[in-house]
Amino acid sequence: MARNQGLWFFVAAVVAVALLPAPTMAGRLELRNEIEGVVLRKAKLSMRCWSNEDDLGWDVIKPMESRLWKFTTMNMWPFQKTEFRCQFRSGFGTTNQEVVTVFSVKSGFRKECGFLGDECTWVAKRDGFYLRKAIRDKDATKTFVDILKSKWVWKW
Repeated sequence: MARNQGLWFFVAAVVAVALLPAPTMAGRLELRNEIEGVVLRKAKLSMRCWSNEDDLGWDVIKPMESRLWKFTTMNMWPFQKTEFRCQFRSGFGTTNQEVVTVFSVKSGFRKECGFLGDECTWVAKRDGFYLRKAIRDKDATKTFVDILKSKWVWKW
């Protein structure tokens, strides 16, 4: 009898582990500068980004350039902690939030990025800061929609 209980416990443990979400996934974060139609000095995007583990420091993205990070996310409760936050400055001001969460492993945030989930693209444009959401059109083709998340504001 004890031997059967051990076997059942083993089978139950294997099934439980198989049903858990993947503990780690590949994440992708892209920040793009699509500010155009102004002098270069005003079109540059300054940013400082960091995660829970790393401070990526300040960087400047020129118009029509981008920065891309690939990383591994921890996606198992209670360890869902991968987040990236950034500060942004442009010739038009800053985002209305001093610090913007640009990636989070939490499912509500990942859904905002679109059906790709662990890929988030943010775009700076002349009128503000956008989340580029991945969607499927009626033919199941991947396409993107830019959603304004913050107009530029002057805080100085």
